[in-house]
This record gives sequence, C-alpha cells and structure tokens, in this order.
Amino acid sequence: MHSINKKNKKNIDAYMTVEAALVIPAAIFGIVLIIYMSFLVYGRCILAQDVYILGFRSALLYEKQGYGSPTEYIADHASDKTAGKYFGSSAPEIGSGQSGKEITVTGKIRTNHRALYGYFSKIPQIWESEAAARVKIRNNAKTVRRIKRTMDIFKGHTNKERE
Repeated sequence: MHSINKKNKKNIDAYMTVEAALVIPAAIFGIVLIIYMSFLVYGRCILAQDVYILGFRSALLYEKQGYGSPTEYIADHASDKTAGKYFGSSAPEIGSGQSGKEITVTGKIRTNHRALYGYFSKIPQIWESEAAARVKIRNNAKTVRRIKRTMDIFKGHTNKERE
C-alpha cells in the first residue's frame, strides 16, 4: 500500500504542468480576444455617434453657415468630426444623401488585425462596421409661428361670432 502512494505522488507534479500548459494559453487567448472585440465595439460606437452628430448638425447649421444643402455641410465637416478617434481602425468613409426633408448619413470603418498572426484562420482578417442615421430637417421657429398665427386667427374668429 505504501508503494501506491509514492506512485500517485509522482503523478501529481506532472498534473500541474499539464494543467498549466492548457489553462494559461486558453486564458491568454481569451484576454486577447476580449481586447480585439473591445476595439471593434469601440469603433462601432464612435462611428454611430459621429454619423448621428453629423446629420443632426447638418440639419441645424447648413443654412446658417452658407451651405446649399445638408450633404455639402456633411462632406465639408466629416473629416473634422471624425479625426483622431478611431484607434485600431481605418478613417471612416462618410456618405450622405437627402430625400425631401430627411437626411441620411452613413459611415463605414475597417479594423485590420491579422487574426493573431495567422494562428486562427477562421477569424476574418478585416472586420467591417457600418452605421447609419436618419435626421429630419425641422424649422421649429417657423412651426411655432405658424401654430401661434393659427391660434390667433381662431381666437379672432370666435370673438367675432360672440359679438
């Protein structure tokens, strides 16, 4: 019985080595994957924010700053708004269009990371993220004046009927 305990004791030391050889690389891979995914999510969130801000500002400011249309404003200010924010990704490609009183702004970025230097061929080499925003052009001052004028006409009409 004493010889069996010696035999089990020898196996315990090797067990720790095998466990360390499997667990440590898996943990490192998990940490690196979380970091890669955080770059992707960060770039996507910043892109969505920048696309909406460009659309919102173009609806408010294009006439005040002398632009003929919101798309001209977006084309002129896109590089200023997106400069220096996209860590680990390409500079965004910003596009815009207008249909009536609706502005559509789209953006696209690419994150190139070489998938852990080729160790994992199933992970794509380039991750692409896209974002889009639709903003309506509203002239709130004009709308408020129109409502106030309608209310004044209505009040004047009802006062004449009472007399």
